[in-house]
Amino acid sequence: MSNQNDKNFNSFSLVQFIWANRKILIIICAIAAVLSLIVSLLIKPKYQSTAVIFAPRTNSVAKILLNEESYNERLDMKAYAAEEETEQMMEILNSRSIKDVLIQKFDLYNHYGIGTNEAYRQTKVYKYLKSAITIRRTQYGAISVSVMDEDPQIAADMANEILAQLDTVKHHIEYQRTIAAYKILQEQMDFVDKEMARLDDSLQLIMKEGVYEFTTQSDRMMQQYAIALAQGNTAGQQRLAKELEKLSAYGTRYLTLQEEQEKFCEYHAMCRSKMLNAIVDNSDNIPVKFVVDNAIPADKKAYPKKMLIVLVSTIASFILGVIVLLILNNLKQTPLTIVPKEND
Repeated sequence: MSNQNDKNFNSFSLVQFIWANRKILIIICAIAAVLSLIVSLLIKPKYQSTAVIFAPRTNSVAKILLNEESYNERLDMKAYAAEEETEQMMEILNSRSIKDVLIQKFDLYNHYGIGTNEAYRQTKVYKYLKSAITIRRTQYGAISVSVMDEDPQIAADMANEILAQLDTVKHHIEYQRTIAAYKILQEQMDFVDKEMARLDDSLQLIMKEGVYEFTTQSDRMMQQYAIALAQGNTAGQQRLAKELEKLSAYGTRYLTLQEEQEKFCEYHAMCRSKMLNAIVDNSDNIPVKFVVDNAIPADKKAYPKKMLIVLVSTIASFILGVIVLLILNNLKQTPLTIVPKEND
């Protein structure tokens, strides 16, 4: 019995079965093709516009323009981004901030026919945007921004607006961090200024005692003391001995204050340099991307693909028709057997 079933359902028998029912299948396919063509004609066509950009390695103007070190590819303003920077830029392009600007600027609630009192209107408009916008990485490491819409001009304008908002959003994100860093550096500089003033006051008090430059003064006094000692100048020896005692009393304190002052001067210069970098970055007008192609209105629709719809619908109808005919044929060949119930 198993061999018989295998024989009935081999590929050759299936071809024979399809050939035997070819008229019915042709009619089914023809009807499906006509209906799918009519449906595709009723679907509103959509047009797609695409912009292509590259991400740079860095957007820090201070690092690019004020770098005095040896050449570093990462600090080259002409260097294209690696995978990490590209992924970060794609995340910003997909951000809700940019979508909110598109919704407001292009009045997308009305454009997509979403009523004011319609339930879940915000969820619906984001759903429409998600299906309309495609952001992907190309095989060459660039970023492709595609927008599909029934109006080709709106599709192009939306794609270009996404690129424009990329600069705004990224600058805003970096501005917040830069301002925070600037305030911290300003607080540090204020602290250093107070410490420098305290050290200056302490040094002024020591200088009033006659200690102006400990190392130089001590060397000269030792030389003069040696000369006075050689000449037998007792008065000169006593006078120089008092001066040396004074240097000994205040010298260590003078050197400590001077060392602290030098360290604070270095730290003050570093903070000032970083603050200047922050100021330069805040006045950043350099675009955050390399634009390869701006979006232009398409003159040929991208959706729907009539031939594809007709082809898929026809193939699906053909397969479904074969399955239904096989089931009907099997039911005709297999009589229904009713098993009587046994009496309890």
